[in-house]
Amino acid sequence: LLAALADPSTGIKPALEALLTTQFINTIDSASLSLIVPILNHGLKERAATSKKKAAQIVGSLCQLLTDPKDMVSYTEEVVLNLKKVLIDPIPEARFAAAKALGSLIRGIGPDYMKDLLPWLMDTLR
Repeated sequence: LLAALADPSTGIKPALEALLTTQFINTIDSASLSLIVPILNHGLKERAATSKKKAAQIVGSLCQLLTDPKDMVSYTEEVVLNLKKVLIDPIPEARFAAAKALGSLIRGIGPDYMKDLLPWLMDTLR
């Protein structure tokens, strides 16, 4: 993870793979989120659809592992912005993973923190 934070251009893909295959035994706290979320945001911004898909899958899984789901609130704005971009990606697998991740976020932290999502979805679908 530290290699990905130090050099995102070469470290993001291995970090995403490591996070995706990690079996977490303990819950994730705010300190862990401060290391993981920047990597996920980079992954969601990558050109490669596989990186976007993996990052979205990890975002979706994170909500179930949080010590306190409200810890994710401070990261929600940027994560949701990046997930919205993946939702309109031309690759269906990336879109599907982003949609599932948004669903997990809403379930995890509550709809009160994502009030602008539904209007955005409706405008995008039109």
